[in-house]
This record gives sequence, C-alpha cells and structure tokens, in this order.
Amino acid sequence: MKYRIIFLITLLMGLAACSAVPMKGDVTLKGNDLGPTEMSATRNVGIKSHATYSIVSELPDGSIFRGDLQSDQKSVTMFSNDGRSMKCNFEINNTKKGFESGGTGFCTTSEGQELNVKF
Repeated sequence: MKYRIIFLITLLMGLAACSAVPMKGDVTLKGNDLGPTEMSATRNVGIKSHATYSIVSELPDGSIFRGDLQSDQKSVTMFSNDGRSMKCNFEINNTKKGFESGGTGFCTTSEGQELNVKF
C-alpha cells in the first residue's frame, strides 16, 4: 500500500510537470485585427540544467508553428510545415520558474503578422 501511494504521487508530479501553459492573444497585420491566437508552452521532461519547452502556436488561418526553447532564453524561431517562420520574444515573470510563472510575448511571422500574447 505504501509503495502505491509513493507511485501515485510520483506519477501525478510527473503529469503536472508536463502540463501545457496556455497563452492567449491576438494576431494583427498592418494594424488590422485577424483574430485570436492560441499558443502553449509544454515543459519537456529531462535532466538538463535548464528546462526546455516545446512551443506551439495556431494562428486564425489554421497555420501551426512549432519550436523549442530553453527557459533561460528569451526568444525562439518557430516554423510551420510549409516552411514559414515566426520569431517570438518572451518576457517571463520568473525565469527560474519558467513559463509557469506567467509573462508576455511578442511574435512576428515571415509574412509580417504580429502576435501579442499573455500567459
């Protein structure tokens, strides 16, 4: 019984560490509102000295961009399946706690779309 409880606690802690941090924002192009965007940052489990995150963003037109970022970095270049890119700069409230501590981000796609996000 004691080992089952330890196993369950370990499992729940692992699942919590892998949960995605949602980011919400708006997409604009030359001042015109194109609609809301959904982004997420998911902490990758590993034994590196700095946490790494997988960042995923879906734009209103259905485009999906993906990229990876270390928690001590403030920017990432993400790519879509069709080769377009998006550069994002993040301000994380507490870099030791990572994206889970909240913050803001600003992104620009290779087509000039701009995203402002909060998390």
